[in-house]
Amino acid sequence: MSTTVKTMGWLTLSFMMVAAVASIRSLPTMAVYGLGSIFLYLIPAFFFFIPVALVAAELGTGWNGGVYGWVKQAYGNKMGFFSIWYLWMNVITWYPIVLAFAASAVAYLFNPELAKSGVFTAIVIVVLYWLSTFVALGGLSSLSKLSSWFMVLGTLLPALVLIVLGVVWLATGHQSEAPLTLDALIPDIFKTKETVVAGHHRNASDYWQEFSGILGGLVLIVGNFLAYAGIEMNAIHARSLSNPQGQMPKAIALAAILIALIFIPPTLAISFVVPADSTSLTAGVMQAYTDFFTRFHIDWAIKIMAVLLIIGALGGVLTWTAGPSAGLLMVARSGEMPLWWQKTNSKGVQKNILFIQAVIVSLLAVLYVVIPNVSAAFWMLSAIAAQIYLSVYILMFLSALKLRKTQPNIKRGFRCPAIGFWARLGLVASLFAMLLGFVPPAQYSHMSPITYILILLTGLILFAIPPFIFHARKKPGWQVMSADEVKKNTAPLQDLD
Repeated sequence: MSTTVKTMGWLTLSFMMVAAVASIRSLPTMAVYGLGSIFLYLIPAFFFFIPVALVAAELGTGWNGGVYGWVKQAYGNKMGFFSIWYLWMNVITWYPIVLAFAASAVAYLFNPELAKSGVFTAIVIVVLYWLSTFVALGGLSSLSKLSSWFMVLGTLLPALVLIVLGVVWLATGHQSEAPLTLDALIPDIFKTKETVVAGHHRNASDYWQEFSGILGGLVLIVGNFLAYAGIEMNAIHARSLSNPQGQMPKAIALAAILIALIFIPPTLAISFVVPADSTSLTAGVMQAYTDFFTRFHIDWAIKIMAVLLIIGALGGVLTWTAGPSAGLLMVARSGEMPLWWQKTNSKGVQKNILFIQAVIVSLLAVLYVVIPNVSAAFWMLSAIAAQIYLSVYILMFLSALKLRKTQPNIKRGFRCPAIGFWARLGLVASLFAMLLGFVPPAQYSHMSPITYILILLTGLILFAIPPFIFHARKKPGWQVMSADEVKKNTAPLQDLD
């Protein structure tokens, strides 16, 4: 039997949650709404972030195995396998997105116009991802330290610099590109007949014109849900708190405040200097730094900031390169996947899974070449990744509700108060976000909405099929773990004490 040592403070856990969620990569999407972005960040925090954090905290302190273990306990092996596979697929589609952000920073080291080139973006994605893969193959000990430093230098520091620049900009009498009035706190979409689609631009395409006013505002809000995704990764550590029931709400509350501070002030800083109608989804952050530094006559700082943003993107990729694939390896070794998927190198790293992961990322990078508009390709991958992740969250909320009924006596380190309310709120919010995720953005005005929806559905279905094929063709020789070890991987934590 193993014993869990409760050594983690609630402040530490709160900071871990912040590190897992906060990123400045997506800030340009909301910067086009100026002060209205405050509203568009706070509403998703209540309807999505808090339900995910509370429900994941209960599940993480009750059962082993993360999302895979929770879904398996509630709905069996097949759905458990599907959940970890789909989570892995989400991460794979996420890599080209974050590396496209890095590519825009690389472009500013040479020629900012390269940020608009799909070929350049694809090349940078492939090179940086394969570099990350080879680093991951070296083992997890040095990887964790490297990624932590990369996150501090490439995410926290650039966010702080943006905040400082924004304050100095206004304090020195410069005019803001976004209106700074009380009226601006409510996004325009709630006050006019102007149409929007998924928060990517103020103007909608010729289709979906009915999405205006309040409904158009809802499109914006749910489009921002996944800015808060990822907190469930650290919920499993709640059990290491000395008093999970009392300390977990504190950790979640502080994390919510810190994440909001990392999101909102830098977003406003971007809106001060970058006009809304010229904000790039991939290069918007660098646009802001360039405008700030140029007008303050410190152009030399542009390239330094570009390097820091590249470091931040690599830190995020390094953190995720080995993690989810290690979970898939565990499932494979429990007998769900062929022996080829279980191959490891001399350091025990899942080499074949990492290689197939890198190949898929390279193929997805080609989208930036096939689709002429880099922002459009960026959105297509973002939409697919979001739909996959929301599917996993839906399974998580359903599992929490079912396990309260089927396994009520399992000891939870943290018991979510009013879980019926929070789980159902998160479930409805996720379903609504998934539905509105099929609304095409302005960049696809040339495409029929039906075609756009079919492309997304095709991607979702193709990514979902493999686990069911593997499960149907399952063979006894695939299981290399003992039956007891397989059981422990998803067992109630009270049985492991």
